[in-house]
Amino acid sequence: MELVFSKWVFVFSLCCWLIFSVAVAVEGVHGGSKVRGVNLGGWLVIEGWIKPSLFDGIPNGDMLDGTQVQFKSVTLQKYVSADNGGGMDISVDRDDASSWETFTLWRVSELEFQFRTTQGQFLTCYGNGCSVSATAKSASSTETFQIERNNNGKVHIKIKSGTYLQATMDNQLTADYPGTPGWDDNAATFEMTIVANNLHGDYQLANGFGHNKAK
Repeated sequence: MELVFSKWVFVFSLCCWLIFSVAVAVEGVHGGSKVRGVNLGGWLVIEGWIKPSLFDGIPNGDMLDGTQVQFKSVTLQKYVSADNGGGMDISVDRDDASSWETFTLWRVSELEFQFRTTQGQFLTCYGNGCSVSATAKSASSTETFQIERNNNGKVHIKIKSGTYLQATMDNQLTADYPGTPGWDDNAATFEMTIVANNLHGDYQLANGFGHNKAK
């Protein structure tokens, strides 16, 4: 408790000093004096570009919360797509990737993720044999998927029950791949492209390491 109180006393004192300094500096503008400023980035808030080493050691550190990804079926050579940006069944029928084929990761753990479309819906699958759709307005267990990776940019995606998703010959994404897939060219293997991974703040740090380690 004393440590927390001392921290807030320090923050309050720092803010008062900054306000006073800014007032004096701005007043000096009219007298030809220099204006000085202080960047609080890295002091009171975390900014990954200031100290990237803070994020070293996070498992799957290139897949932090807010990362944008795209998936391409290795058998169909087509991208996974949320038609109209969401609200419909997921298809695997696009030759090129754009916004409909880009999904934002909501990181649950180092292996579990939820996928959000550009229109704000989450990919959902109610169980074995289902067709994946982008119709959920909020995320829970049926919107949570596990990603397995290898070192060549390929991934497998499976639902909570352990069943793997696959791209079918009629361009659907379904949870009914039989058994455990290898890393050859099979219907359950996808190439994952990380489009953007530029959110490195307090939340990503705590979410990536877990609350206890992030402290």
